[in-house]
Amino acid sequence: MLRVRVEDLRPNMRLARPVPLPTNPTRYLLQRDVCVSDEMRRRLAELGISEVWIRCDELEFLETVVDAELGERQREIYSCIRRNFERFMRLADAKLDFESFRSSLSNLFDYLKNNTTGICFLDRVQVFDDYLLTHSTNVGYLAMLLGMKLDWYLIKERKSLPPGKAKEVISLGLGCLLHDVGKMRISKEILDKPSRLTPDEMDEIRKHPSIGYEMVKGEIPLVASQVVLHHHQRWDGKGYPRMLNSQTGEPLDVLAGDKIPIFGRIATICDVFDAATSKRVYSDAKPSVQVLCEMLRYNAGCFDPVVQKAFYEIVPAFPIGTVVTLTNGFVAAVVDFDPKHPCQPRVKPIRYPDGEPCRYPDNREIDLSTVDLTIHFQGDVDVRPFLFEVAEAAGTPRDESRLSVSSPVLA
Repeated sequence: MLRVRVEDLRPNMRLARPVPLPTNPTRYLLQRDVCVSDEMRRRLAELGISEVWIRCDELEFLETVVDAELGERQREIYSCIRRNFERFMRLADAKLDFESFRSSLSNLFDYLKNNTTGICFLDRVQVFDDYLLTHSTNVGYLAMLLGMKLDWYLIKERKSLPPGKAKEVISLGLGCLLHDVGKMRISKEILDKPSRLTPDEMDEIRKHPSIGYEMVKGEIPLVASQVVLHHHQRWDGKGYPRMLNSQTGEPLDVLAGDKIPIFGRIATICDVFDAATSKRVYSDAKPSVQVLCEMLRYNAGCFDPVVQKAFYEIVPAFPIGTVVTLTNGFVAAVVDFDPKHPCQPRVKPIRYPDGEPCRYPDNREIDLSTVDLTIHFQGDVDVRPFLFEVAEAAGTPRDESRLSVSSPVLA
């Protein structure tokens, strides 16, 4: 099966996975094996659905790699947070059901723990119609995955706790699921403004971590509420909110480095990545490879180096199942991810440059790290400027003259 952008769908392509309703992910808009029509494609685009899984006989083994159960667990979390947030906004005396959040996160954790494909970012919720809810779901999933990768670092950074307790990631997922809860108290006019925010509007946006913290403190574990408060803190101390002395109201020392709780440091990188790879009212979604590249080249000092290195070891620059065009003109599907060569995945050619299906032996899998070929296009985006090297992901920027705090990712 293949990930195919909605704009690239062609009549008679068959769905490999059902397409959930944008307004109710427990029900389906389209069932698997339905043949796509032009009208169907237009409707999917109108609903904001960006990509779907399509049948491809030679790539059916990806069904076991990108397991459908992952999507079910993610939709369970999405449904839970949507139900809670909508009730909270509708009823003045409504309270968030934190236990339901924890239960759905536990189900996802059990899936991740038993997943035979290893710790790798495979898929995300991206077919729903509310950015806040989708983003919260994705950040919760990605943060738990990263926390599992960093279990040794959690033990080191939380040394006051027994190892088993130190590496427990359900509270990390809970904090990340609720990291933007304070935005429910921010004006929709500001949140949904398509143009650049004024300084006053930006100041209002920057209140959401403190607002969210006040909403959840005492209701969830302290480590989870700290994620809500600190997910915009930066390793170099240039984040927010500025911490104040509770007695005098005077600014305290800048919160930076390992003074930021480790769960907050994990939340920061997951939040930035998902936001930049998502479509928002003021920006289109960027390919993962572009965002990963920009985070390295323009955001030096923003992230905990240990967390960032692990992040690049679990998040593919080209998601498995993605259709790409190689520099020789062949169209191929990404079938595996090698963290040692993040921009040189294993691919399987599926079409010749003239559009005809590839035949044996030209359709054999290729490890791009072993040949003189690179990925040229993902969709209609020329990704060659964004191809980075593993040394950069380990913290050695290739071109330091381009590093800037005014990042296209963090802006």
